[in-house]
Amino acid sequence: MGSNLDLRKFQSGKDALAIEDAFSKVVSGGKPGYKTIIERKKLPPKCEKCTKIGNPEDKFCPDCGGKMIVPLTNCPTCQKEISEKERFCTECGTKLR
Repeated sequence: MGSNLDLRKFQSGKDALAIEDAFSKVVSGGKPGYKTIIERKKLPPKCEKCTKIGNPEDKFCPDCGGKMIVPLTNCPTCQKEISEKERFCTECGTKLR
């Protein structure tokens, strides 16, 4: 077993604070009161018609007028990482589109 464990499945819910606390201890060398900031990646919105990537404040595409949507990176039900091409979650079966 390696030391590189994927902890993304624990990023929400009750385990999120425990992971942040453990990460803070690792980064600070065990110093008490040290708080780290875990940055979550935000994807830019994409037009659902022409797939052009837009600005975060755009609600509609400046080229074709289509609705701008933010692609999902995790299943909203079970938090499993997904690709934007998937239509259903392979873990829990949730419809993604």
